[in-house]
Amino acid sequence: MTQVAEAKPAVNINEDYCSRCSICGSLCPYDAISQDHENKKIILDIEKCQVCGICASACPARAIDTIYYDRDSLLNYLRKVKPKYKSDTLVVMCKGSAPDFSQVGKLFGVSDFVPLSVPCVGRISEELLLAMLAEGMKKIDILACDEDYCRFHRGSPLTGRRVMVLNRMLEQLGYGKDAITMQRNSLKVKVDKDLCIACGNCVFYCPYGAPKLESVGGISFDLDACRGCGLCVALCPAFALDLENWERDRISNLLPQLIAEMKPPKLLVFRCQWAVYPPLNGDVSPNVRTIDLPCSGRIEAVHILEALQSGADGVMVIACSKDDCKQEGVSAKAEHVVAKIKGQLEQIGLGERLGFGSVSPRYEGQAEEAIRQFRLIIETIGAKGKSQ
Repeated sequence: MTQVAEAKPAVNINEDYCSRCSICGSLCPYDAISQDHENKKIILDIEKCQVCGICASACPARAIDTIYYDRDSLLNYLRKVKPKYKSDTLVVMCKGSAPDFSQVGKLFGVSDFVPLSVPCVGRISEELLLAMLAEGMKKIDILACDEDYCRFHRGSPLTGRRVMVLNRMLEQLGYGKDAITMQRNSLKVKVDKDLCIACGNCVFYCPYGAPKLESVGGISFDLDACRGCGLCVALCPAFALDLENWERDRISNLLPQLIAEMKPPKLLVFRCQWAVYPPLNGDVSPNVRTIDLPCSGRIEAVHILEALQSGADGVMVIACSKDDCKQEGVSAKAEHVVAKIKGQLEQIGLGERLGFGSVSPRYEGQAEEAIRQFRLIIETIGAKGKSQ
């Protein structure tokens, strides 16, 4: 496992601007913000923080700074990409609720739109939504998680209330009744009962109790309980399960395309979308390509093998730390799965080409450092190969 040093915290409170109103603390889903009454200060415990951005979006004084998806970076992104998409409709979507862009369009009944994907729509403030309208967007559609599915607990409910209040105000200003619309969506497991062998793997490993063994054989799924982590899909020996937006064939088809784009040493990174918040500008190293997963538990041995077979020099899996996992500890199980795959690869001399790292978005640059360290390992392997 790659060890990663801590770096600059991703969230900070500017005491000069803070009015000690405590709105941030009342909304924080993780009790990471408290008030020191004696010293008249708001205290942020960065170790509890999950970088959802809800506090920053609710601060009336803009006293909370976050290095990810802040107001200026989001507006700059909108200005940059709006001409490319040639649309005045913006779709803001939570990473956990969004299928591919074509499916998002079907949900809202639009064919052309400007996409904006964020870790939680709860980080989009009322003021920012108004600023986006001022940038020339005539319509804003928001795709949030189901309320009981929200990885950050309060992001989806809070956004629903914001949309309701803003629409009332915008209607009075002549924007119409639905200048901003909101839908909720959750991505679920798909079952092919013809392939199911009723082995019970999914029943044993699912942290939510969604699958059940039927008395007559086969598996049934309570899709209301499913949280779309993908662990059952990865551990199904019969390939009877798949996951919306992260289908097995979809990932397999991506691999040769991404690997062909890279320069040596070619590093393919599978990363949990809750562990890494990539920059909006899409800048990436010419040596690295990434595939975001709903959870590191979605990683499959078949995709690691396909990546190596397609020319990747190394494959890395980046997960949340065990304490930060948004999927009931699935990241710990993913680490075990990767270790098992690594052991199998060691038997054919490829074990060092598979890496695993646990990182958190609460510290800037952790994922980049993990990849850098893994790249050094791969470069060392390449140098040894050339010298032999």
